[in-house]
Amino acid sequence: MRTDVLDRVARVLSGIRGVIAAVALDDGRRHRVIELESLHERKLSLPVRNLGVSLMADRDACFVVLKTATFRPPKSPSVYLVEEGEEREGDHELVVAGKRYTIVGQEVTGDILRSPQHIIPLDESFVIFPDRRSGPNVPCFFLLPPLPFPELEKASGELGLKGVISISPSLVSDAFLRESFGFPRSNSLATLLVGFDLA
Repeated sequence: MRTDVLDRVARVLSGIRGVIAAVALDDGRRHRVIELESLHERKLSLPVRNLGVSLMADRDACFVVLKTATFRPPKSPSVYLVEEGEEREGDHELVVAGKRYTIVGQEVTGDILRSPQHIIPLDESFVIFPDRRSGPNVPCFFLLPPLPFPELEKASGELGLKGVISISPSLVSDAFLRESFGFPRSNSLATLLVGFDLA
């Protein structure tokens, strides 16, 4: 990976409102994050898959970003409850890396609480769509997809990047990243992973 590209990406990331640090993740730390996420998912009582972290493994480069609460909110839900399986006409689908999932619940964004569909709010931040469930015997799980990162996508042409994604790591990976880079442990801060390929 060319260091001049990494330096320019670091400058773009550091200039975003709410970002207080942006550091390139070396391969050793990146693989450790992937291991930690896999171990974390296996230990949880509820099934969770952070697909964004899996996709990050295949990117040419990755940065860890430390952000404050002033960083913009995500443009789309960062967590879904999904079913895997056959495509069903009329159902809401999520496609991640070419694989289709039926959305049976999602993080609240925008006016979803005013949806004409029957919903069950779990709290103020998550709703279930019970009519979309195939049945009680069909397994479902929480899925964290990769999210777009518009600030870097906007500069991707001049930087020579493609396939930009961002991912929220688990608390386990967050703790590892903070310790690795000497980031503060404050609950008012959070880490975000941003990966990309060279065009």
